[in-house]
Amino acid sequence: MLKFDKIESRNTVVLHVYQQLKRSILRGELPTGYRVVEVNIAEAFGVSRTPVREAISRLIAQGFIKEQGSAKIVADISVSMSEIMGIRSVLEAYAARLAATNASDEDLQTIAEYCNSSVMVDKSSSIENRATLNDEFHAAVARASHNGRLIKMIADFYEYAITEEMLAYYSKADTTNHAEQHRAILTALENRDPDAADAAMRAHINSVGKVIETAIMQMKSK
Repeated sequence: MLKFDKIESRNTVVLHVYQQLKRSILRGELPTGYRVVEVNIAEAFGVSRTPVREAISRLIAQGFIKEQGSAKIVADISVSMSEIMGIRSVLEAYAARLAATNASDEDLQTIAEYCNSSVMVDKSSSIENRATLNDEFHAAVARASHNGRLIKMIADFYEYAITEEMLAYYSKADTTNHAEQHRAILTALENRDPDAADAAMRAHINSVGKVIETAIMQMKSK
């Protein structure tokens, strides 16, 4: 029987349903191939089918759920995440390349502030804080590209590439390595070196992808 936290505020129904379904998929509580039935999900949440339908549509767009004929089933998130990280690698490397040329001094200062914060963070910091710092660093680099369409595309993909659930599986070494990789990206940007910025970001995203792959396997095994 499906069990989800009941929703107290009607203003955040879609987001709440979306987040809990996504979390359940990532944790393997809704395994690959599980048939997602709107009426059952709505009953488990104690809401109407409309917000459930919207949440499921969002998860379909993001690759967590796929349509198979008339049915909707949980996708293999290992494949979905691999695809997502491949796209992120291309988009964010290009953004870093542009940022090396287009970033203002203010942009670089903002990136440096988030980078320095991520360098100082450790495993004892809250997962929420670590996730926020990571998000803000990448968002700041994207904004520094000054390419509106690219910024939006990166934001659309980044929303579901990293989750707080996954960060819980990051080791102290992973956290330290990724902070150092942020520093390498910043250094390339400050040196106004597009090739180095591109390479540093690409290496970082590939490293993150490997950690995510490991995290997914660990979540599935629980």
